[in-house]
Amino acid sequence: METFLGRYRNITTLAVAIFAQLLLLGYQIHGDRDVRLIRVWGVTAITPVARVLHSSHGFVSGLFHRYVWLYDARRESDRLQAEVERLKLENQSLRNSLETSDRLKILASYQQQLPSRTLVAAVIGAGANPNSRVVFLDKGSHAGIQPGMAVLTPDGIVGKVQSVFPTSALVLLISDSYSAAGVLLEKTRVHGVMKGTGLSEARIDYIPNEEKVAVGERVYTSGEDRIYPKGLLVGTVSSVQPGRDFQNITVQPGARLNRLEEILVVTTGVHQDLPDSLPRPQAPQTLLPPPPPEVRDTFLDAVSPTAQAAPPAASSTPATTAGPDGYAPQTDADRLKKRYRDLGAAQGHVFGEGAPGSKPPDFNLGWTPPNQQRPAEQPKPPPVRQP
Repeated sequence: METFLGRYRNITTLAVAIFAQLLLLGYQIHGDRDVRLIRVWGVTAITPVARVLHSSHGFVSGLFHRYVWLYDARRESDRLQAEVERLKLENQSLRNSLETSDRLKILASYQQQLPSRTLVAAVIGAGANPNSRVVFLDKGSHAGIQPGMAVLTPDGIVGKVQSVFPTSALVLLISDSYSAAGVLLEKTRVHGVMKGTGLSEARIDYIPNEEKVAVGERVYTSGEDRIYPKGLLVGTVSSVQPGRDFQNITVQPGARLNRLEEILVVTTGVHQDLPDSLPRPQAPQTLLPPPPPEVRDTFLDAVSPTAQAAPPAASSTPATTAGPDGYAPQTDADRLKKRYRDLGAAQGHVFGEGAPGSKPPDFNLGWTPPNQQRPAEQPKPPPVRQP
């Protein structure tokens, strides 16, 4: 190194002097944007190196984060996936519990409204025979359930208890072909017998063809079978067709027989009244003032003897005045009553005291039908004298 410096000492000194001079010039001279040239040179020289260093750093950092730091990422992903599945099952369980609670609240409310004593039970299974419509309950003889008891939901009757075991019971649904119940229609109150068809619907027999049955009419239990208390909802009429002797009526049960979960077993039945098919009339709570006199009131006043004796009023519409007893009529019925009183007084008749066979008063006295009324005579003009 010393030999190289000693051999090229002059050239080295000259290069250092020129470089120093360039540095001084770059420091002293400003560019177009008032930036020193030495700064521009430095930034221009360092920028490519910084760009290369930044790209290398990003590549190395990404490689490190993707392959070194995520060494346990698969294990963490499996743990989080298992946690998500557990939370889904827990959420579904909570939803089922909430729905069960809502159904039990509805059953409890309906149970309080029924006059019959009932017992809440849950459906735990269905029959294995596809041709039969039966379900199993989670309560039996230990809970007080006996064969023949009615089973229902707030939407309608379900069936009757067919067999009882110590901790379970078998219920025959109303859709079974061997099931029957006494029913009656809501509007006509016609009695019939509903029988299952083995399908989702049932039919009603023994309804004469002359009875009017409308589609959508509700069907209730009649209580004549001595199983279902009277007044329980059965379903609605889905179709009506005339038959040979009786109508062919199909009923859609109100209870969802294929989605039974909680039901009510009637332990002590009490018959209840059926709802009225038409709303009962209510007494009016607001009354309007009497209407003003109209042209039709002139008939009552025109045929009244007192009106005939009185001079005509200045107005075309007669005013309502008080009668001899101080009573002023306000309605058409009051004016008609006053007219009858005046007619009876004019003919010397006392209402309620006439003997059997006596002549009644003439209520048309002083009245001429409109088609027989003659127009008023026009005054004749005075005769013209001839000159």
